[in-house]
Parts: sequence; C-alpha cells; structure tokens
Amino acid sequence: MNSNAPSVDFPVGRFFMGVYMVMAFSIVTAGALTYSFLFGDFQGWRANLLLLVWVFASGLSMWAVRQGQSRGWLSWNGNVWHELPINASSFSPENVLDCGVTVHLDMQRHMLVSLYNPNGFRKWFWVSRKSFPERWHGFRCAVYSRSE
Repeated sequence: MNSNAPSVDFPVGRFFMGVYMVMAFSIVTAGALTYSFLFGDFQGWRANLLLLVWVFASGLSMWAVRQGQSRGWLSWNGNVWHELPINASSFSPENVLDCGVTVHLDMQRHMLVSLYNPNGFRKWFWVSRKSFPERWHGFRCAVYSRSE
C-alpha cells in the first residue's frame, strides 16, 4: 500500500437531493395527470386507477429514497473506501465491501461524492466541512489520492 493520504473516517448522511428529485418527479407527474384529466380521455375507472398508481408509486419512491441511506461513516484505510454504520454494534467486517469513490462536484467546503462497489451499486453523499472540520483536509486528501 503506497498512498499519500492517511486513513480517515468522515461522517455522512443521506443525499438530500434524492428526496427532492423524487418529489419533483412526482409533482411533474401530478401535473401531467391533471392535464390528462382535464383535456384527455381519462374518465371513470381508468382515471381512478391511474390516480391510485401515481399515489402508490410516489409514496413508494419517497420511502425507498428515505430508507436507502442511513447516517454512517465514509472510511478510507489507505487503500480502499468503506461505508461503515454509525453504531459499532451493528458493524460486521464480513458485510463491508471494498469500494471506490468518485468526486462529482467540489466546492471546497462541500463535495458531492459517490461510493461505488464492484457489483456496480452506487451511493451518493453530500459531504460538508461542517460535519467534522478537523478531518476535512484529511478527507479531501484521501478522496483525491490514488492507491497503488
């Protein structure tokens, strides 16, 4: 292991834009439904079924985004990234996958990063310096370092 960045753990939470994107999609879809009800051919049981499906899909989407990520730690051990739970009692080393990180937006005090594993699953995190100012520099060094 030959890396310039030391090991670092940084607290992360949910990606706040995920819920907003689902809400925006739901609102746009509601607008399309309203338009189709007023000017379209949807009446009777078809309109009721379409409305029921929209309510169910919107609720399920918001629940899935909300439950998809919990608070935890992004952990860099000098070679690979891991996402660790916030409470050590639920931590099991067998369930932790080696991951890589990608920086999508860097605004010096805030970063939008994604953690991806070999299975192709990707989680998004909005990371802020305010979460842990003492470790911010180490976190930024780790995000931009390359392991050999």
